[in-house]
Amino acid sequence: MRSGETQLHLHKPAALLEHAVMSVKQEHPEFSRVEIAGDFRRGCELVSDFALVAQARKSTVTEDTTLRLVVTDRKHFGASLLEATGSADHLEQLKTFAADKGFTVNADGLHRGRKLIASATEEEIYQALDLQFIEPELREGRDEIERAAKQKLPALIRDEDLHGILHSHTTASDGTETLEAMAEATRRRGFEYYGVADHSQSAHYAGGLSLQEIAEQHREADRLNKAYNGKFRILKGIEADILADGSLDYPNHILEQFDFVVASVHSRFKLPKKEQTGRIIEAIGNPRTTIIGHMTGRQLLRRPGYDLDVDKVLKACAKHGVAVEINAHPWRLDLDWRWHQRHSIRAAYSASIRTLIRSASSITCIGVSRWRAREVSLRSGS
Repeated sequence: MRSGETQLHLHKPAALLEHAVMSVKQEHPEFSRVEIAGDFRRGCELVSDFALVAQARKSTVTEDTTLRLVVTDRKHFGASLLEATGSADHLEQLKTFAADKGFTVNADGLHRGRKLIASATEEEIYQALDLQFIEPELREGRDEIERAAKQKLPALIRDEDLHGILHSHTTASDGTETLEAMAEATRRRGFEYYGVADHSQSAHYAGGLSLQEIAEQHREADRLNKAYNGKFRILKGIEADILADGSLDYPNHILEQFDFVVASVHSRFKLPKKEQTGRIIEAIGNPRTTIIGHMTGRQLLRRPGYDLDVDKVLKACAKHGVAVEINAHPWRLDLDWRWHQRHSIRAAYSASIRTLIRSASSITCIGVSRWRAREVSLRSGS
């Protein structure tokens, strides 16, 4: 695999680059700092640019079959990190913006004529251009520079802004851990609540819950909540299938028993665009629907999403107060962050972060969820 030639889902480069940082530090103890750059630092859904930036006394660039290593000195570290992070579109627009102000931007830093103005940190470079600092997740060459010039970029969500986990599966359907084990793992992470949402009865392939199994799970949740005595809470949810006509696969008197309902499409992916859109909007209009799950049904590098008028669906979510899921499973990352960025202010809909957790160990993947939220410009405290 050569850097730039192969695309990997986000979670795989995480392990590869973590190992690369450790290896570089061991092989080069003279490096005082090593940072990850490239697509991964920007939180891209697919990563092909495996890049590190290291601080040393001399500047060099080394590239082998898998990794690009930029070695720079302390004076130029920020400029090198900015250049190695990208994106190409963001850097091109930044250079144009700087040129209009009489500056030039290159891998060495920000210059006015021959004078070096800023290069040690990224913050200094943006500040010298009177720009609000642009977080790496926003550097995609869209409208981030224009908004930064107006000091209008949001304070992005942080790990400490995440208070619990929603839409998680257990052994009751296709998960690998019991409700109690999942709740305990969530509680030990310091979260305030755990929202279970196993598959519904139409999902036979995934062990969807019968009415009897729902009752059993709710009794177990009540037992555990009593033991937690208000210090932690299990929320009773379900991932209900959206049927072909837009109805959900339980009657409303059953759906009323849940704290939240995630409505998702798991069948009839090839319906015509008008029918698929109408189907989902019908589900959004159900008063029991809380969240629309993995809206387009895409699976990265596996299958495209179904044909859908996303504009109409998002407007319906805003109208009915239904949250749009930010599905952070590395195979999905659905809805695409570009749609969220485009519509989050105009449509004023809410968002629900989901990790597709099916085991206690996968709770440690919650960072990918936070990354997705930052990519879509979800604000801290929202």
